Amino acid sequence: MKKYKKIAIAITLVGILTTGVIVLGEPGSSVADSGTNTKISKEILTHFKSKNPSITESEIDSIMKQRKQLDELHEQMEKLELDYGILVNDPNKEPTKSVDDLTAEQRKNHRQLLTKIWDGEIQFLDARYKAGLIDEDSYKEDKRNFEYIKKKQSE
Repeated sequence: MKKYKKIAIAITLVGILTTGVIVLGEPGSSVADSGTNTKISKEILTHFKSKNPSITESEIDSIMKQRKQLDELHEQMEKLELDYGILVNDPNKEPTKSVDDLTAEQRKNHRQLLTKIWDGEIQFLDARYKAGLIDEDSYKEDKRNFEYIKKKQSE
């Protein structure tokens, strides 16, 4: 289980970092962060148009909202893992528990949230592919990896 968790965390972090740059642009660029403001900054629009000139603002807005929802799920997972003691904020300390040490209820909650995250990652990947932001080979490989990890973590 630990091996798959490390793989999942690594893939998730790479995905978050890559997507953060793709969706939000370079660090320091201004982004309309509230869900109510649908105005997309010129930098973001330019970035998306460089990947796919025919992408619409509606598609960009949808992708950005999906990413924000996914980030919120990752934040929920971090909080849950901190609360359960399977994650620590201090790099000099080790977690006090592993997933195997959790109660049945805690494991169920953890697994359900993991499933939501992986479902969200797959949906986000699908949306980026359909919007023409990633190539087919990368899409297929990432989707296969995400589904594999999701399956392994649900066992």
